[in-house]
Amino acid sequence: MRRIHAVRAAIITSSITTVVALAVAVAPDAQAPTGPLLSDVVTAPVVTPHPNSPSPYRPEPRPSTHTTREGERKTLTPTPSPSVVKPSKTPTRRHAIPTAPADIRITYYRQCSARPQPCIDAGALTMYAGRILAGHNYMGYQWLSRITVGRTVRVISGPLAGKYRVYGHLRINRQRGALPVFPGSPELVLQSCEGSGTGFSLLHRI
Repeated sequence: MRRIHAVRAAIITSSITTVVALAVAVAPDAQAPTGPLLSDVVTAPVVTPHPNSPSPYRPEPRPSTHTTREGERKTLTPTPSPSVVKPSKTPTRRHAIPTAPADIRITYYRQCSARPQPCIDAGALTMYAGRILAGHNYMGYQWLSRITVGRTVRVISGPLAGKYRVYGHLRINRQRGALPVFPGSPELVLQSCEGSGTGFSLLHRI
């Protein structure tokens, strides 16, 4: 009996020793981490932007070209173009015109009774001596002394305004000196140079 108990005790002791040995052998594997060890992990490099690196491209928003009809629309008013040349009050012709115009209308002349020569030399048709209108032949007034007898002349403004008719002519062989005596007592005399002399058209008021 005692022998049987001794054998059982030996078997139990041997079993316990075997279990403890197995526990010790299995314990390290049971406690092993499920993830990779730190020595096996590859760390990715951290990229830090350089302070001088250009900014990434970002497209700028563009204004919309779409038009709408909302709101009040302005009325477009055409702006008149400025005049290129202003009309001059004085004659601008600088050449002889031997033939009178078809419709003779004198619309402008200067009154220079005290000193007519500077006005004539300036190119203006000039009134002097109360009834004479004079102008240089080379400044467009050659026709003054060559108007055909019977033609009508109209003076539009000024002290000589009225309607006249040519009845005769007079020519003197000088360009200076005293005025000649005009035959027929003309009420209007038109004067211009004729070569080295002076010619006159004589008119009566109608």
